[in-house]
Amino acid sequence: MNLYGLIVFHHVAASGSVTRAAEILRISQPAVTAHVRNMAAEIGLTLLAPKGRGILLTEAGERLAKHAAKVFALQNEIMRDLDLYCSGEAGELRIAATSLPANFLLPEQLVSYRAACPAVQVAIQTLNASDALTALQHYKADIAVIGGGGESRQGLERKLLLEDELWFVVAPNHRYAGKRQAYATLMEEPFIMREPGSAARDRLLSLCRVQGTNLPRAALQVNGVHESLHAAAAGLGVAFVSSLEAKRAVMRGELSRVEVEGVDLRNPIVLYTREGEAPPPAAQQFIQVIMKQVEVMV
Repeated sequence: MNLYGLIVFHHVAASGSVTRAAEILRISQPAVTAHVRNMAAEIGLTLLAPKGRGILLTEAGERLAKHAAKVFALQNEIMRDLDLYCSGEAGELRIAATSLPANFLLPEQLVSYRAACPAVQVAIQTLNASDALTALQHYKADIAVIGGGGESRQGLERKLLLEDELWFVVAPNHRYAGKRQAYATLMEEPFIMREPGSAARDRLLSLCRVQGTNLPRAALQVNGVHESLHAAAAGLGVAFVSSLEAKRAVMRGELSRVEVEGVDLRNPIVLYTREGEAPPPAAQQFIQVIMKQVEVMV
């Protein structure tokens, strides 16, 4: 059955006029008549009977008109849904992210995004950098947000979102809390060390090599940033963390920053998309939101 013919017949039946149907559809009257005639021939039933200057639906025409109205309503529903999808207001947003942006950057951006696009279903996968990029490449994510800069990978484009500061933090009652110290002096303090392979530990190792010092003594080794912050706040030692991770605790007075002379480290947070391919509309909308938000943060 010709679906467009059903739509044409719906307008004829709803308006009671071939002329009016032609105006609504912006086609000629003979074209409308041809569609109705072809529909009648296809189903083998008479659909219209003459009625003065207008038309009269036969019993078969009345029955077909009810079905045609449903098809027309479905067509409108499909178009509304696709319009919302194309505008980024509906659909699904799948984000693959490493722990830092997943826990300390993206949630705030998603608040603004959800206010603008409440119908979009959002899913965040917290993965290591390599797995997050693989998820993006294999279409299991629409974008990837990587803390620490990530890697260059064929088929993916990188865009710097922001460069987060790396801080040394201690308990508020620590003797160096809120003070400025020489790097070598601070390295004599016990440290809360992250697990081998973590980005924070690797950056601290790199800093020690650059400064020509040994790795500081570990008062405690923990797996995860929350554990590192809690241990530092309890007074167990110095923690080396992202400012995004620590700034709220510092603002609440649970931790204090120690500024280090001659050390200004930055932790790049990078957005990845598939090269030469526009992200889905919902992801494009989110990228616009996050770019505006990070401009304010910088």
